[in-house]
Amino acid sequence: MYCNICGQAIAEQARFCSHCGHAVGHLHAGGRLMRPRFDRKIGGVCAAFAEHLDLDPSLVRILWVFLTFAAGFFPGLIAYVLAWIIIPEVPALPPAAAVQYQQPVVG
Repeated sequence: MYCNICGQAIAEQARFCSHCGHAVGHLHAGGRLMRPRFDRKIGGVCAAFAEHLDLDPSLVRILWVFLTFAAGFFPGLIAYVLAWIIIPEVPALPPAAAVQYQQPVVG
């Protein structure tokens, strides 16, 4: 990928040009809060918050556990269960897309 301002080559995942500092690509807009189907440990609540806030899921899980024990065990547990019920799950893939997604990578 190339910067539109200075024309220098930059990494594909870059959000800013390392040469001129101009924002490239799209900035994360947050999007709708939805529980993923694949990257989850229990109910996908922490993974949903991590994806929505553009953070590492492990960091969100550690913070959730820490805050759960800091505030008393039951408020954090009740908040997790309520979030599990309230936050919708990402819709299932159509059958053809699901088969294509699950094919093993050879290499």
